[in-house]
Amino acid sequence: MGFFSKKKEVEVKTELPPLKFPELPPEEHEPTLTETDALKQAVSPVSLPPMPAERESPRFEQSEEKPLFIKVEKYREVMVTLNELKNKLKDAGDLLVELNKIKEQEERELSAWQDDLNSIKEKLISIDRTMFEL
Repeated sequence: MGFFSKKKEVEVKTELPPLKFPELPPEEHEPTLTETDALKQAVSPVSLPPMPAERESPRFEQSEEKPLFIKVEKYREVMVTLNELKNKLKDAGDLLVELNKIKEQEERELSAWQDDLNSIKEKLISIDRTMFEL
């Protein structure tokens, strides 16, 4: 027997033997309606009327112990809406910064105009004094 010798072919069966099911014994008797009702009453728990606090509690109140389930589509919609809100808030902040820059530039220009106007007034007053002193 060598390592590289040919192996013998094995026959493969394609047919399975037929299945044999065990025979069940015939039922002795079927339970009557009264017997099934008695069984149901014996097994079913006693239902008590709800407590007054349970009747008055709102339906939407969540306890901290229960997990909250959200549909993935709704979660994605909320995330998209939140991202849009963040972008709009960022845009509004950028606009406010730009408006503040414009306001500061306007105030500098107005103050420069005020200084120019004051210097012109002083020159006119000095010209007026020199002309009337003669």
